[in-house]
Amino acid sequence: MHLNRVRIESLRNITRMELASLAPLNIIHGANGSGKSSVIEAIHLLATGRSFRTANPKHYIRYQSRDALVYAESVDHRIGLNKSSDNLATLRLNGESIGQSDIARILPVQLINPESMDLLESGSKPRRQLLDWLMFHVEHNFHNLWLRYQRALKQRNALLKSSARPAELLVWEQEMAVTGEQIHRIRLEIANTWSTIFGEIVEELLPDQGIHFEYIPAFDPEKGLLESLIESRERDKERGHSLIGIHRADLRFRTHFGAAEQTLSRGQKKLLILALKLSQIKMLHAKGCASVVLLDDITAELDMSAQVRLITLLVALNSQIFMTTVDLSAVLVALQNVVFHKSLFHLIDGQLVSSIE
Repeated sequence: MHLNRVRIESLRNITRMELASLAPLNIIHGANGSGKSSVIEAIHLLATGRSFRTANPKHYIRYQSRDALVYAESVDHRIGLNKSSDNLATLRLNGESIGQSDIARILPVQLINPESMDLLESGSKPRRQLLDWLMFHVEHNFHNLWLRYQRALKQRNALLKSSARPAELLVWEQEMAVTGEQIHRIRLEIANTWSTIFGEIVEELLPDQGIHFEYIPAFDPEKGLLESLIESRERDKERGHSLIGIHRADLRFRTHFGAAEQTLSRGQKKLLILALKLSQIKMLHAKGCASVVLLDDITAELDMSAQVRLITLLVALNSQIFMTTVDLSAVLVALQNVVFHKSLFHLIDGQLVSSIE
């Protein structure tokens, strides 16, 4: 889904803004505090139901407003999200009420910002989310399995904190095992395909490093998840939550010289993360699914030649790009020999002051 028009209301310093005549590459420029990242945040909010900057809607809904609105149109769809300060959401697709997962499925969004460049050094959650984002868009049965697993996990964790009998725990452990092992098998299959595409791209960006990743399921597949959960009960009771299971899975990266987070330079790590994102987009593209890519404030993370190469690769994968920058002239100079349609949007204090196709 490529967006032709986006309307934003009551989000941070934006009272009302409409971006029309959107192109494959949309450059949103202005000084710091002009609202550039808020546009990116709004599109991310529409696609996922959450902001990448804060979990509390009160922090992004405009002061003295009760809710924020994000609306977008493509050739085939009209989608809208109304988010209230108490975190209630109303979603519409072509005038009909739908769930967030329905919007996420038709509007796959990839975010690349300074925070995503720390993916190797952070905990396992963002790496696991990266894999599950791919699973959500490639394997449609995954979402329902994940919801079932999460419900069982929540129930087991609650029982671990009480004086529950083993039989009570077993009910939810069985459900975790049934759904978790199905998710594990899907993850293995998708991770194998993804790793091949990742290997091709990372070899272009970081030749001779021999970088590869391994999916770590966080339980012993030979023993099985149910037996692993039963064996871990006492330890889990002491901690008050489930220490093993597919909710703690991870991706680990290695090079010819050891663990990637220890052997690669800061610049090489950035290229590795770009290879991960690009390989996901390429995998979706192979299945006929175009991604919307949000490049927020990456000037500080990538030099201009790397940015140009990234944008060129994304356009080749039929991605629509929304890019923020404080230095429009430098971006235009770098892109002068790259041929594709772009639109420019100049923001000042939360207002769109000019747009150029």
